[in-house]
Amino acid sequence: MKLPTEVEERQQLADEIHARPFEPLSTPGAALAIATLREGPDDDALCMAHLARLGGDASGAGTATQCQVRCGALRVRWERHTEFHTFTVFTDLGELAMDQAFDTGWLAALPHDWLATLPGRMISATQLAVLPCPGDPPHARLVAPLFGSDLLVGNRVAEGAATVVSDLRTKAGVTRFLVFDHAMNRRRAGRTVQRLIELDTYRMMALLSLPLASRRMGQLAAEETQLASLMARFHDATDGDEVLLHELVTLAAQVEHAMAENSARFAATRAYSGIVNQRLVDLREMLVPGLQPLSEFMARRFRPAMDSCAATAARQTQLSERIARAAQLLQTRSEVERERQNQALLSSLDRRQGLQLRLQETVEGLSVIAMTYYGVGLSNYLLKPLAKAMGWHETAVTLVAVPVIALLVLLNVRRLRRHLHQSTDS
Repeated sequence: MKLPTEVEERQQLADEIHARPFEPLSTPGAALAIATLREGPDDDALCMAHLARLGGDASGAGTATQCQVRCGALRVRWERHTEFHTFTVFTDLGELAMDQAFDTGWLAALPHDWLATLPGRMISATQLAVLPCPGDPPHARLVAPLFGSDLLVGNRVAEGAATVVSDLRTKAGVTRFLVFDHAMNRRRAGRTVQRLIELDTYRMMALLSLPLASRRMGQLAAEETQLASLMARFHDATDGDEVLLHELVTLAAQVEHAMAENSARFAATRAYSGIVNQRLVDLREMLVPGLQPLSEFMARRFRPAMDSCAATAARQTQLSERIARAAQLLQTRSEVERERQNQALLSSLDRRQGLQLRLQETVEGLSVIAMTYYGVGLSNYLLKPLAKAMGWHETAVTLVAVPVIALLVLLNVRRLRRHLHQSTDS
């Protein structure tokens, strides 16, 4: 069958839904997942080289975002995420007593320093043990010694096919989950284990913003106080607009710089928080008498932390908008002041132009008189001999010449002024 030309990367997009499949796990079984932050673009190559130390073929064992190798009875899977890597070690155990659930002897198949030298800084480590339990799960007081704590949380998951128990505390750097398998097959057990791993990993990734939010809250309080002081000075007009504008621009640059630094972190927290909530839904919880449900425990502390991060992000966005409005008000007042100054300047120019016009008219009048005087003086040299020959008195000739020459000069000056006005208008 001949098909049209494919869109670029169509196959990669189609395969995305099949990426990172769940690893089947037998009961009893165990898993250890470690997430490390990605420090740079070269981390992927470091991770592949680290997997190659296990002796398996790490080059073509998976896609660009995941890879799996075997190390004896262990299955080691690497996954690349946007901000972190995960290394998960799975094993199927022939038998496992409850008091040995969190023993790590099965990790002896790994090189002794392999876990300690994983690329990147660790953000989470999650250990899980899956035990067979055909009937009801053991009472919480029997499970508590395994965790060293009486404050356990847990519930039935997978529609009652398993029971999860944990204290959600980090001991020796590891968060531990105990899963009692009532009626799960290998694939369902793998899905349940993977969801618990992702629940713990994304919980820690989401909480990365909490220290930043705590620090930023204090900074925002100081910045809001500074903005309030600027607006009070703006209202009272105690300082010039240039001084206020300089301080406002400095404050705006400070807020925008902070937003550029942490907005991506807060956005990532929103995404990770959504994944955590979705994983809790995917577990399909059912209550177990005597245990606080995982979702209830998370709602008590995790969700307020996420709300605090969201409130910090919203607060700094609102502060940026308030600064923008303050700058607009300051700009409006400055424009009004400039308009007033321009109006006063135009009025002054009008007055000066009127004075110049009157002065020009005065000068023109004097010019007409002067040119008439000189014109009459020149005309006398021509008219006096002519008047003597005709028997006219010389004074009468001068009296007749004065208005005629004055009229000619005046007409010529007006014609010249009209010509200049026309040249200026064009």
